[in-house]
Amino acid sequence: MDADNVAIVNADGYETKTIEDALDKIFSLLSMNPDNPFADIVAPGMTVFIKPNWVASKWRESCKHRGDIYSVITHPAVIEAVADRVAEALCGAGRIIIGDNPSIDADFDELMELTKIDRLKNKYSVPCELIDMRPLVCDDLKYYGKKEKMIEKKGDPRGNTLVDLGEDSMLSEMTPTLFRGVFEERDETVASHMGGKNLYTYGRSLYDADFYISIPKLKTHHKAGVTLNLKGLVGSITNKNQLVHWRVGYPEVGGDEYPDRESWEIGSRAKVTNRGAWPGNDTIWRMVVDLYTGLMRKDRKCFGLIDGIIAGEGVGPFCPTTKKAGVLIAGHDLVVTDVVATRLMGLNPERIKYLNHYLKNGYTSFDSIKIKSFDYPERQFFQNGDKYLNFDTADEWKSIQWRDDIV
Repeated sequence: MDADNVAIVNADGYETKTIEDALDKIFSLLSMNPDNPFADIVAPGMTVFIKPNWVASKWRESCKHRGDIYSVITHPAVIEAVADRVAEALCGAGRIIIGDNPSIDADFDELMELTKIDRLKNKYSVPCELIDMRPLVCDDLKYYGKKEKMIEKKGDPRGNTLVDLGEDSMLSEMTPTLFRGVFEERDETVASHMGGKNLYTYGRSLYDADFYISIPKLKTHHKAGVTLNLKGLVGSITNKNQLVHWRVGYPEVGGDEYPDRESWEIGSRAKVTNRGAWPGNDTIWRMVVDLYTGLMRKDRKCFGLIDGIIAGEGVGPFCPTTKKAGVLIAGHDLVVTDVVATRLMGLNPERIKYLNHYLKNGYTSFDSIKIKSFDYPERQFFQNGDKYLNFDTADEWKSIQWRDDIV
């Protein structure tokens, strides 16, 4: 098993045979037995957590255009095909948990009805749970950000795991007084990241699992550039007010909510805001790095499979334009897989701040990553000027497109 190997395979739809054939190719390219690909990782008796992107149950009213909802969330056919292979490896002993901590306004029952994924609960010889890890939900977006208006839910049925990154946090070098989380009440956000502490509360079902499988959507993101395996870890955190998304204000006053005072004033009057949604946001990427650091504090194996058959470009994560990219991307290392996926999107990984952190600090490099594919070049994948899938971005993010970096 080579963590630097990433497989890219074309797939033109979500029909069962198409998915099965594409996954067989992926596992072969990664030197995994297609008949039982997880046999060397998953032993009978283990708990395997599968995390899709379930950020929304429908298009938000504020979206100017609405295409295929599966440009926003992971398609159930991909989830099921992976769960089938996990069940095979478990050999009748163990547990599969499929879950997420979706956006606070997502309707989980609506998600289950849309995807029909809850039928997997009775499909396997091992228990298969479908869980919503959110302790709080918002039933009306007009109350978004107001904690007192949230509705309490059960959250993760196994409880939570609190991880303190301390000085290992990328936020430790910043003054936390301007930090903003999900809610307008910032006291909890600030307190979680001061006094030498940097706290993140993971759902225990996910954190204690023996094997973590991430199945995100191939999609752009208006605050972080892209949202793939790493950014998707936002859905592992049950206390979302610990997630610092930006610093209040604009650069002249120490914030990165908006690029300047004028846009900050306009945003303060707008019904739909774009706070933190620009490349100058110097906060959210740190949070993303922290989430991966916290996840890997526990010795675990991971696998990432990015669903890009129908993808989302433009103003993601909630309002992307549907893009039929026709691709699946997979690897054993979540960081490396995200670097490859970003380049395949026609974007520059070095201009995605959280990916650049790993590239410049030697975690991985363009030269060390090995592309495995029948459909894309295995050599010079990063070094040529090909735009590949040529994803569009939000207007503020045009600078990350590879066409600005033709070699």
